[in-house]
Amino acid sequence: MLIRIDESRGLERIGPVREVRFEVLRRPLGMGFDATLFAGDEDLQTRHVVAFRDTEPIGCLTLMPPELRSGIADRVQLRGMAVLQAWQGRGIGRQLLDYVAQLAESQGWELWCNARLSAVPFYQASRWCIVGDEFDISGIGPHFRMEWRSP
Repeated sequence: MLIRIDESRGLERIGPVREVRFEVLRRPLGMGFDATLFAGDEDLQTRHVVAFRDTEPIGCLTLMPPELRSGIADRVQLRGMAVLQAWQGRGIGRQLLDYVAQLAESQGWELWCNARLSAVPFYQASRWCIVGDEFDISGIGPHFRMEWRSP
């Protein structure tokens, strides 16, 4: 499926990211639109990646720089990954992860995320591994920390 992937930094063009986050990650939990703005989104080193079908945003993820999240050099956090329900199962998420993998390889980054329990098999199919025990993020649910490293 032909999609366009666009990348922006900080709050520049964050509207489409927040739209997808709301529909997939926040509305189902009864949260408001304000919950779609994450700490660190405004940082100019934060990268927001959006998949578009024509002009419609259909998927997104955010890459948080190490100094904002993990404090470990070259370890970037992937967070807020989401694909609209109508587009799930069509390879959109995989294309987003492939884009991020190419970026990480070119930059020499290691990636990590806190994956919702339901998303773990999806990440595992793209060379992500569970590290540590299951934990709960209040108001959201069970998660596993996962890591990806360049092969």
